[in-house]
Amino acid sequence: MKKYIAIVASSLLTLSLVHTGLVYGEESVPSATGPDQEVVIVYKNAAGKEAAIDQSVEVQHEFKTLPAVSATVSAGELQDLVQDPNIAYIERNVPFQVTDSSDFQVLGSTVNATEQSQWNYQAVQPNQMWDKGYNGSGIKVAVIDSGVAPHSELTIAGGVSTVDYTTSYADDNGHGTHVSGIIAAHSGDGAVTGTAPGVQLYGVKALGADGKGNLQDVLEGIDWAIQNHMDIINMSLGTEYDSQALHDMVDKAYKNGILVVCSAGNSGAGTDTVNYPAQYSSVIAVAAVDKNLNRGDFSSTGPKVEVSAPGVDIVSTYLNGKYAVASGTSQAAPHIAGILAILKQEHPSESIANLRTDLENYTVDLGATGRDNSYGYGFVTFAPKVDKTAPAEVSGLTVSNTTTHSLTLNWQNPADKDFAKVNIYNDAGKFVTSVTQNVYQAEDLSPSTTYSFTLKTVDTTGNESTGKFISGQTLSTPSDSTPIVESKPVVPAPTPVVNPTPAVTVPVVTTPAPTNLVAAVPSGGGGGGGGGGGIPRQPSTPSTSVTAPVAAPTPTPTQQATQQLNTAKTSGKAADWLKAKLDGKNVTDTNFQKQLAQIKQSMGIKDLPSKAQLSPSIPVSISLQVALKNKQYKYIDPSSITADHVTVLNSNGEVVTNVNLSVKWNRIFITPTASGFAKNETYNIIIEKGIQAKPSANSDQQVTSTTPLILQFTTR
Repeated sequence: MKKYIAIVASSLLTLSLVHTGLVYGEESVPSATGPDQEVVIVYKNAAGKEAAIDQSVEVQHEFKTLPAVSATVSAGELQDLVQDPNIAYIERNVPFQVTDSSDFQVLGSTVNATEQSQWNYQAVQPNQMWDKGYNGSGIKVAVIDSGVAPHSELTIAGGVSTVDYTTSYADDNGHGTHVSGIIAAHSGDGAVTGTAPGVQLYGVKALGADGKGNLQDVLEGIDWAIQNHMDIINMSLGTEYDSQALHDMVDKAYKNGILVVCSAGNSGAGTDTVNYPAQYSSVIAVAAVDKNLNRGDFSSTGPKVEVSAPGVDIVSTYLNGKYAVASGTSQAAPHIAGILAILKQEHPSESIANLRTDLENYTVDLGATGRDNSYGYGFVTFAPKVDKTAPAEVSGLTVSNTTTHSLTLNWQNPADKDFAKVNIYNDAGKFVTSVTQNVYQAEDLSPSTTYSFTLKTVDTTGNESTGKFISGQTLSTPSDSTPIVESKPVVPAPTPVVNPTPAVTVPVVTTPAPTNLVAAVPSGGGGGGGGGGGIPRQPSTPSTSVTAPVAAPTPTPTQQATQQLNTAKTSGKAADWLKAKLDGKNVTDTNFQKQLAQIKQSMGIKDLPSKAQLSPSIPVSISLQVALKNKQYKYIDPSSITADHVTVLNSNGEVVTNVNLSVKWNRIFITPTASGFAKNETYNIIIEKGIQAKPSANSDQQVTSTTPLILQFTTR
């Protein structure tokens, strides 16, 4: 089970949710006594920064790309900072460690094998791209790990240490050097070769000699990589804790054009055992496979696994000029970092989103068809793909002509570029012939006999389809060629309409259903009872026909969406407008779409930046002050936050009721109940106009919002 970061104070037992990650609770205040805490403080503004620095015992680092500091704070100061509205959130300095599944097996300074005979090299075949001139040259890769040790097969461009016991980024564990060799070991110089030997390699030492570290040092390493304009970050490390600061930092790297690659983790198979930061959508999570392309039994599984790479018995560089063998998703991730460096060199102007798509194009599907939790999209390799996919089947297969001794078949060949021919088999499954056109005539047949054929398409590689079956019967009457004449349905002559003799129309009186087990008597006479018995009704001549009531026609999607749009016009509510938009998502009528846009404009609806891949169990918050860009909304009146003012809709436009609403200063929190939001779903939060707020807690000046807000988010 994944854990969430929380600050632990001496007498604190209750935690609550703030922002979109589990951090120290604002509603539950910690004890003012207790030990000092190492924390990451994320602030909202200059006042928050000043408070974070002034109220810390010691500030370890001020981040440049995230509004945050890592610091040591006393229990009393922590209490004040948690309640400061200028502080976004505070997180505990949680542990990190390398993601190897076994200890290193040191091989010495030589290996009894040529570098290109290593199984991982043969599986990935980076030389296919080297031969085209792409070996990662000029691409800056930062390995955030235990550092990089000097080695004859490695050229180190630079680096930094973020740990507190040394300023050197030299490796004193061996893990970072092993990872670096998989990416950048020289080609042709010794026992191993990296996937992209032309890269500029940077060592970022964020883990200690024991292979362990903490959140502060990892964040500082990513911060350094962003400032120094790295192209790729490799992190073969992880933690079981979900950190909002870590999430924000890798998202910042991604937005700065940096590809972030991370080991999925070595927690084994399960519903979702992927570690952080590999869980985040801005990170490429890599699983490990062995030389048979089977998942390493240690490799974590889950929906965030994106691709897989070699990670079992990998030989690479090590300390003191030696080599070593190791296994883990730590070894899988750098293969992908090297592959991405090659693709980045080949397509220098492509967006990182497109480069991730390019990565998928080089995958070989493993496991279940398509993306799965064990291998992601599949194993990434530059090896030429072996086509194992048969072409599409023929279409429009018919018996176009029949005689006493022949049957003629016609069809349309598939549009596959590698289509070569059609193999034809008889009813005994025996091969008859191959044709490249779209017609075949079976001859020397017996009269009045049924024959069957199977037509299988074949591509240039020899892949054969399952086939399409057809049968036909030869004619019994001698004929050289009797075309098939399509029969036409016989239309019967119209029956003359005879007007019936008018019948006496008898009013149909419907007896209401019994109420409370007492038969109800219809008005206007009828059976006895109630009110003292009526005159017995004489039998009437039944009507010759009773006209059934006409059911109201089912409205079309356009009509339904238009009805909802009219409701929005009347109510003036943004939620009704959004329901109309969702109802009309497949409506192409230009008039409807025009009205939809006009009503949105007249209502003044504002779309807030969407949030993606949120945990289904974590609340979503909206700062009215930020959304409206108005400091008058710093303190929201909780009484104005009602179900009438705040609505949550799912992707079908249905109102979600399993949520709780709460307010803290300028933020509105929408918290799912114990059942949580649904997974892999899209939701919209609508905040109607009419929310009341004040610029300060003691102010008499109150404002009312006039701008409806809509925030869309998706769950993972």
